[in-house]
Amino acid sequence: MNAMLWVRTFLSEWHTWQWLGILIARLTVGLLFLLSGRGKLFVPARGRQMRQTLIEAHVPFPEFNAMFVSAVEFACGLLLILGALTPLACAMLGCVVIVGLVGIAIPNMKASALLDWLAEFLYLPEVLYLVILIWLFFSGAGWLSVDHLVLSEIRF
Repeated sequence: MNAMLWVRTFLSEWHTWQWLGILIARLTVGLLFLLSGRGKLFVPARGRQMRQTLIEAHVPFPEFNAMFVSAVEFACGLLLILGALTPLACAMLGCVVIVGLVGIAIPNMKASALLDWLAEFLYLPEVLYLVILIWLFFSGAGWLSVDHLVLSEIRF
């Protein structure tokens, strides 16, 4: 009987730790984008590589878009780390990821059968980033965030 009570308590209270999963996801994905954007903005070879990738993908205005995408990755990655303007940061980064998927990753996939294509698609890291960004968009930044601090100050 004690074991059942413990299991019931454990399962019913486990959700109180969801903030930890949100924090880890936010910090990890935010840091990934912050560092990626930093490299493209401040390391000339990475910036040139980004421009070349956009040229090969036939993205219009590759010079502008390379700088814009890099700045979005850097700024929105920082916002995610801080948990500030989380829905906006997730939406902006989600657009970057979708363009990368549609313009670069998917055209380079080689699978011909539907299930093989799906397996290859789901294996792409961009898909996981997009899923996490969608989750954070809807769940919010959690209580350990600037968003939570601002919202708690606004409430009466």
